[in-house]
Parts: sequence; C-alpha cells; structure tokens
Amino acid sequence: MSNYSQAIGRVLISAVFIVFGYIQFTHIGGYIANPAVVQFSGLTGGALSPTIIAYLVAAIDLIGGLLILVGYQTRWASIVLIVFVVLTLIFVHHFWTMEGAAFAGNRAHFYKNLAIIGGLLFLINGGPGTCSLDNRFSKK
Repeated sequence: MSNYSQAIGRVLISAVFIVFGYIQFTHIGGYIANPAVVQFSGLTGGALSPTIIAYLVAAIDLIGGLLILVGYQTRWASIVLIVFVVLTLIFVHHFWTMEGAAFAGNRAHFYKNLAIIGGLLFLINGGPGTCSLDNRFSKK
C-alpha cells in the first residue's frame, strides 16, 4: 500500500471519531441523558455515573481519533477504538430489538461500524505507514 493511501485512510477513519468526540464534548448534556449511557452506568452498579461515562466516551472518540490521525500509538489506539465500537454496537445499535425507522437506521449504523472495525483492523495489521509519528519516532 502506498504511503499516501495509508495516510489518507488514517485521516478518513479518524474523522468519524474526531467529529463525534467534538460533538459529544460540546453537547455533553444530551449524552449524559442518552439511554445507552444510562444503561451502561446501571451495569456498573452506579460505580460510573452517566456524567463520567459520557465524558469518557467523548474522550475516547476524540483522543483515539487524533492518535489515529497523526499515526501515534496507532495499533493501541485502534484496539481501544475497536473495543469502543463493539460496545457501541451492543448498547446503541442493537437493531435486532427494534422496529420501523429505528430498525432501519440502527441497522445501517451497525454495518457502518463493522466497516470501521475492518479499517481499524487494517491499521493494526499494516501499521500507520511511513507518514506517521509512529514511523518518525521509530527511526533512531
């Protein structure tokens, strides 16, 4: 794969996480009240409040996306984001329990997220490429 196509791929995958991380931080109140966040908080037995979970989700999105963008700690960031996306599939886009418009919309998001996981797996396997901080710092 060419150096530039790897860099462009990282930019495109990271855009989803950066944009949504920014949106989550700037509209955190809506995410604190999100049913999936409240449900996940309940699963922790209240150890993690919806506020903590909402900020954690926003931070994972934004920081993980930025790490992928610049190609720093790319494999670790990809692993964390895969776990995050899998949890999103389970807690947010469980279309098999829905009907009507919710079914169709969440099914589309579910399969889009599977594609994102595929892209992150390519990053884990192939690394960030030569146009990355990982590559720059590995040259000693």
